[in-house]
Amino acid sequence: MSLEVRNLEVVRDGFVLKADFALQDNKVLVLLGPSGCGKTTLLRAIAGLEPIKQGEILLKGKRIDALPTEKRHIGFVFQDLALFEQMKVRDNIAYSLQIRRENKAHIKERIDYLAMRFRIDHLLERYPSELSGGERQRVALARALASDPSLILLDEPLSALDAPLRREMRRFMRVQLTQGYLTAIHVTHDVEEAIDLADEIIVMRNGNMIARGTISDLENSPGSGWLARFMNFGLTLHVDAVSRKKGANLVMAHCKAGDILCSAHDTAQGAQIESGASYCVYVPFSSLSALDSKKVLARAPGSILHATIVRRIGTISSTMKLLLSLSGENEQFFEMTLAMGGGILVPKEGSEIELEVDPAKCRLLPEEPRLPKA
Repeated sequence: MSLEVRNLEVVRDGFVLKADFALQDNKVLVLLGPSGCGKTTLLRAIAGLEPIKQGEILLKGKRIDALPTEKRHIGFVFQDLALFEQMKVRDNIAYSLQIRRENKAHIKERIDYLAMRFRIDHLLERYPSELSGGERQRVALARALASDPSLILLDEPLSALDAPLRREMRRFMRVQLTQGYLTAIHVTHDVEEAIDLADEIIVMRNGNMIARGTISDLENSPGSGWLARFMNFGLTLHVDAVSRKKGANLVMAHCKAGDILCSAHDTAQGAQIESGASYCVYVPFSSLSALDSKKVLARAPGSILHATIVRRIGTISSTMKLLLSLSGENEQFFEMTLAMGGGILVPKEGSEIELEVDPAKCRLLPEEPRLPKA
């Protein structure tokens, strides 16, 4: 393992952060979660910029939690980039090497290599104030890599960029991290950014790690309605009651939108709901398909939802994107792309459309994440 964070706890102004995980060499881990959940605090603790109450941090098998920041061999790209405005690009990149008193020939070689790799060699004699947003991002990343760190930490470095440039830069970063065989932790609250960059994702909430896995792992088994909504994986329908489906490992969840067959992911014997706990049915978008109204009666109970077409967003080639609302559910709006033809006629705005649900992909989940027992 490249990085091990063991039983870490950080306490600051009443906020408590707890973390325990390991990261393999040459992998990109994304810390994902809403603002204030502890993502940046965890990054700063690893870097030595935030004191820890308890726990251990190991890098390449050696404890670093007692070392000062400059001796942890970690590169850091801050949210505001923190470039030295009074220094030229060349000197910004060279800074960590000069602090370590590397010889001038090595410093020049390293600067030239990184400048060529990040396509900023024509910018070396400029000051940061003369650079565009994307150019500043590349300089900050080159500076973080100059000392050849064992780990690079990226604290939402793309948040100030507009959407098209942000997409371009995160794909550029992913290529650079992969080609450089780098181990990195990237912080973001943007799900799309996490999907683009991550080998693995840790989702955080209120100072806790509530889920970990690849994007496919999380989509297949989000563990809670909150996570499914946060990641925008699918619909989450509040459950009023549950009954066991005989002869199958499924339950029938009774919701305002209708009855849905689903796998009982978090219930004992697939039938019992804990007293006082709130549950939902998770219906992944991948489990939904439009249904020819003539075939509705032929479908088994628990496999049909009715939705209203709020708006036709547009047509691209042989597909149409629709904004739908779910009958019987308040504020359940979602988008769906339909293939044109095949006997499916798209009704007008305000009319109803039938959706077929694949029960094998649906899950009965608690609304709130369940934390591991201490």
